[in-house]
Amino acid sequence: MMRILFLTGALCCLPVVALHASSDGFISLFNGKDLSGWTVEGAPGSFEVKNGSIRTTGAKPYPSMLRSRHQYENFILRFSFKTEKKWHEGGLSLHAPAEGPASEMGFRIHLRHNPEDFGDHSMGAVYNVATPLAFPGLPAQKWNRFEVFCSWPVLRVTLNGTLIHNINMAKDSAWRHRLRVGFIKLEDICNSAGLYKDIEIKPLPGKTKWISLFSAPDSLRIGEEKWTYDAATQTFSTSGDGSMAYTRREFKPPYELQVWVKTMVNGNGGVIFNHQKGGGHGVEVQCFNVSGATNPTGSIYGLAPAKKVVSRDEEWFLIQLFNEGRHAEVYVNGEKVSETDALKEPYGGEIGFQHHTPKGRISYRGAKIRPLLKN
Repeated sequence: MMRILFLTGALCCLPVVALHASSDGFISLFNGKDLSGWTVEGAPGSFEVKNGSIRTTGAKPYPSMLRSRHQYENFILRFSFKTEKKWHEGGLSLHAPAEGPASEMGFRIHLRHNPEDFGDHSMGAVYNVATPLAFPGLPAQKWNRFEVFCSWPVLRVTLNGTLIHNINMAKDSAWRHRLRVGFIKLEDICNSAGLYKDIEIKPLPGKTKWISLFSAPDSLRIGEEKWTYDAATQTFSTSGDGSMAYTRREFKPPYELQVWVKTMVNGNGGVIFNHQKGGGHGVEVQCFNVSGATNPTGSIYGLAPAKKVVSRDEEWFLIQLFNEGRHAEVYVNGEKVSETDALKEPYGGEIGFQHHTPKGRISYRGAKIRPLLKN
């Protein structure tokens, strides 16, 4: 017997939203007067509007983010940036999630006062990913104009009219795990001011096709355990010891699975894949945020322990599973923590979600799958 309670609450997982555009298709994201349409994440007062520009104030603690109202997949983004004084580091992140490290899960255009070559930390670099092809940035206190064309698999960036990136993301392993949809975030990471203005975006057609696993309260096959379902955020939660829930359909690799997870302190659960209905347990991706454990969060249980713990209890963290037959990789909050080539047949099966901490609680949000296709 399936027992599900319905909850209502604030929307945590915003959909990609279409907006009314001007005749050329561009939408202004900043009105030049206030921060309408943006949300501050982090220190209060870390962003302000001054002389028609968004200004980072250096309010501590770092980092702080200024998040766009909507999420975007493919787009052309234009913005202007300069430093207020002679030193600054910050950035503008794209495909950023609501939680987690924006520049690791999405990607960040690095912004700084000095236009010289600092590798993948240069002005205009894709932070920790790609060094610019050229260095046409203007020095501190001069306005620089950026244009970012992103339509999978193509990423092109121009700075002051010069091409600085022309990347085929499908051919670069650094992009394998990065989110393809997300927010725009301005980042305040130092005690010096950066200024932004003329921020505009032209949404382009989406290309990534996902299958939602949590689209309805009956999406999962649940036994006697008590689960709750929040329709606004597509979240399943349970506090029952030994609770198990499985998808009503099977999935064959290759695919990518994404699911957000939140555990109570020392909570213990996991995401199951390759589960055969009425058969064996399948393979578990562990959710247990204890660094001294044999199989902490992100471990492919019994096959590949996670090399480190990058998630914390009481905070949402993203698990990404790339299942490709014998081979599987697991990323947590954008960082690869485990992989194995020792998976055994049968490949494919149901996806499961479990919890086994007495009097504990675990939540799973927004689970979805996409086939891995050659791009």
